[in-house]
Amino acid sequence: MTEQKFFSIQELASLFDISSRTIRYYEEIGMLVSKERDSATKQRQYSNQQRRRLKLILRGKKLGFSLQEIKDMVDLYEHNPKGADEKNRILAYADKKLIELEEQILELQVLKDEIEAHKQSYLLETNEKEMK
Repeated sequence: MTEQKFFSIQELASLFDISSRTIRYYEEIGMLVSKERDSATKQRQYSNQQRRRLKLILRGKKLGFSLQEIKDMVDLYEHNPKGADEKNRILAYADKKLIELEEQILELQVLKDEIEAHKQSYLLETNEKEMK
C-alpha cells in the first residue's frame, strides 16, 4: 500500500505561488480541510486530495468564478466525478460565466469606442486651435 503524501501549508503556498494566509482563509470558509495537526509541530498538513482541490479553486478564481461557485462545482465534482447531473450543473456554471464575459466584452467595447471618439474630438479641437 502506498503511503499518502502530505503537504505543509508552506509547501502548498510555494507550489501555487500564493500566501499561507490565502490557504488558511480557504480552510476557514470550508473550501479546504487540513489533517489533524501534529501535536508536536502544530503545523497544518494537507493531503494530495486537498492539493488537487486547491488547484481547482485557484483555476476557478483565475477564470473569474466566485468562491461560492467554485465550492459548489468542486463539491459536485468530488461527490460524483462521472455523474451526468453533476457535469450538467458544472456546465451550467460555465455557460453563465460565458454570458457574463460576453456582456463585459460588449461593455468594454462601448467604453473603448467612447474613449476613441473623445480622443478624436480632442485631437480635432487641438488641430483647429493650432491652425488659427
